Amino acid sequence: MRESYTRHNGTKTTTSFFMFALLICLNSFFLWNTDAQVNLEPIAAPDGSKYTFERISVEGVDFLALAASSDFEDFAGYTKSDDGEKNVAFTLIDGVFKKYDFPGAKNTYFFALGNNGIAAGHYEDSGGLFHGVILENGEWQEYDFPNSVQTEIYGYSDSTGALTGNFTDESGVRRGFSGETIVEFPGALETYADFVSGLGNIVGSYVDTEGEYHAYLRGPGGSFATLDTPEVPNQEYFYLHGINDSLVAVGRAKSEDGVPLTFVGNPVALQGFGVPGAVSTEGWNINQDSSVVGHYDSADGRRHGFIARPLQPTAVRPPPDLNYTFESIDVPGVEFLAVTASSDFGDYAGNFRRAVDGKDVGFTLIKGEFKDYDFPDSQGTYFYALGNDGTAAGHYAR
Repeated sequence: MRESYTRHNGTKTTTSFFMFALLICLNSFFLWNTDAQVNLEPIAAPDGSKYTFERISVEGVDFLALAASSDFEDFAGYTKSDDGEKNVAFTLIDGVFKKYDFPGAKNTYFFALGNNGIAAGHYEDSGGLFHGVILENGEWQEYDFPNSVQTEIYGYSDSTGALTGNFTDESGVRRGFSGETIVEFPGALETYADFVSGLGNIVGSYVDTEGEYHAYLRGPGGSFATLDTPEVPNQEYFYLHGINDSLVAVGRAKSEDGVPLTFVGNPVALQGFGVPGAVSTEGWNINQDSSVVGHYDSADGRRHGFIARPLQPTAVRPPPDLNYTFESIDVPGVEFLAVTASSDFGDYAGNFRRAVDGKDVGFTLIKGEFKDYDFPDSQGTYFYALGNDGTAAGHYAR
């Protein structure tokens, strides 16, 4: 969906989430399909395939754009309205298929589904702008990221309840967000955020100054790593949609004159992935067991949901057991001590603010002895590395 409306160009805000709840009568805005029968049909995979494939189909539905799943094999996405005039969201939970049309929307889409049954995505208003929506316990909530004119939700965290997606401000700049955190790749024209894993890794893509797409991983501490993007000639877009706690990722790409493609695997070495016999495959979600969920188009023009299960499921690595003891490192008379480096022997280095003139200067604290270092004619001196041999390194400001 997103490729049709992401030709926009992306200040850090920590304003709290503002939820505008629209409490509505279920029968007024839910499009029920009580006669629908859900089927999971095996798809023959070629020899050597690492996956088994199943088609997820609903009787009487020719367009099923499956875009999200829970770890319990419930699904969500979007389909066509009863009159075929617009896109409406759907959930497929415990085998029950339901359509959802946000009040007054031109189109409604779900792109995230929690293990608790919460579905999220966005709707298109009459002016063509997108606004986040959440469906919880049968009630709609509308969500626009603070100071945005457009908000798209693509991820929901089971562990924290945080929403992940993108927003566009009044100047037309697009940035990602996860919870209250703004995600902006340094120097990028646009930043897309798609998902945050249970370990706190945010994945997505960004557009550089040349208009090229790149994948990234943002660690829990805020550091970015650029990931290799698969070679796609004349690439129109690349989106890294998901990653699990075993660091298995799924992404989508498309060339300007081609069909949508899917890539799965370690995020630094993604491999091509496709449903056997499909005209195009769009993988949207990766579960904790590394099963891939999405939709594909068949030669007869129909769109089907699918789930691909790995023959050798990846063992989920549990989050580390973080148990620590804490000690303060203090130097008498020093109120500002920035420790930035250490050796394996409990020696330290960094910078501190000198009381006499307020200048930042380097320091070492080796075998309990504190020494300060001020590079000649500098405006500030900083250490960021310390070897076991006592060698300190860093830089100075002119």
